[in-house]
Amino acid sequence: MSSGYPFQGNRRLSVPGILATALILALGIRVFLVDLVIVSGDSMEPSVSAGTVVLVLRCAYGLRQPFGVGYMVRWKDPVPGEVVLVEPVGQDTRRRVKRVFETGPAFLNAVAGVMYGRAGLVPLAPANAIRYAGSTYLQPGFVFLVGDNQLLSFDSRQHGPVPIEMIGGMVLLYH
Repeated sequence: MSSGYPFQGNRRLSVPGILATALILALGIRVFLVDLVIVSGDSMEPSVSAGTVVLVLRCAYGLRQPFGVGYMVRWKDPVPGEVVLVEPVGQDTRRRVKRVFETGPAFLNAVAGVMYGRAGLVPLAPANAIRYAGSTYLQPGFVFLVGDNQLLSFDSRQHGPVPIEMIGGMVLLYH
């Protein structure tokens, strides 16, 4: 005689099974949905201080590849003014928090040591003022990133634009 319960039998929950399921679920949430990151530098002062824990929405721009760089599917580009997490670029091994200054395709204009974009203006060091003097084309699929603390930030003004594939997510909370 049936009692009407769909899962009837001798199945019991095991501690290892529960722990394995919880671990896989937590890893999936961290890789695809949200992540907590502790900021270690001063490049985003005064907006984001060293030691601040930021909440990153990893799926803000698309579904990231679980192991490796880039997106399996991308549905949105970062918008100038947004604060983002940048995956390690080149020889660098640290993830960084930066502000999107411009997204390609766009022209960046620099006059008298100041660069203008949709996110406003940023001063340029003398060497970079020469490098970016006049109008510079930002290709599609790239972003120009800056730190809020221009004196201490190592950003696109020094190393150039960054592929959107290197954006690890949008920073949601940072105060």
